[in-house]
Amino acid sequence: MTISPELRGEVEGLIQDYALAIDDGELERWPSFFASDCLYKIVSKENFESDLPLALLLCDSQGMLADRVQAFSELNVFGPRSWRHMLGPVHVTDDDPVTTRTNFVIFETLAGKDTHILCAGEYRDVIVREDGTLKFRERLCVYDTTMIPNSIVRPV
Repeated sequence: MTISPELRGEVEGLIQDYALAIDDGELERWPSFFASDCLYKIVSKENFESDLPLALLLCDSQGMLADRVQAFSELNVFGPRSWRHMLGPVHVTDDDPVTTRTNFVIFETLAGKDTHILCAGEYRDVIVREDGTLKFRERLCVYDTTMIPNSIVRPV
């Protein structure tokens, strides 16, 4: 399987732009990264590997993503914090549709506290072209620990 340099650049740009939007707190942009028919799931590695359905968060439509944005932005109460994604190289595993695996680490800094690792894991994506733009049809955020991160206040 060979992916063109142009498509690889587009895929990497989508993944990087997604992380920057979340790190910059631009949650209103989050649903725009997804296709109209989509799946977003935050799931433990243990449940993912065992094909168990329990997920920390599951959205199966853009409407559900928009609802989560409202909850993250207006309903949830939490102290000031910043997030910073560190992404590994994008490994493209197929090109029709594009499927990828990308390691991630999210660092969190609470106001007045030391920076700590919030979550580490892997994005497993299915990416499609919709209206001329690459979008996530499926984004699985598979976190490594068996413990649920206690301060997921934004999309991962």
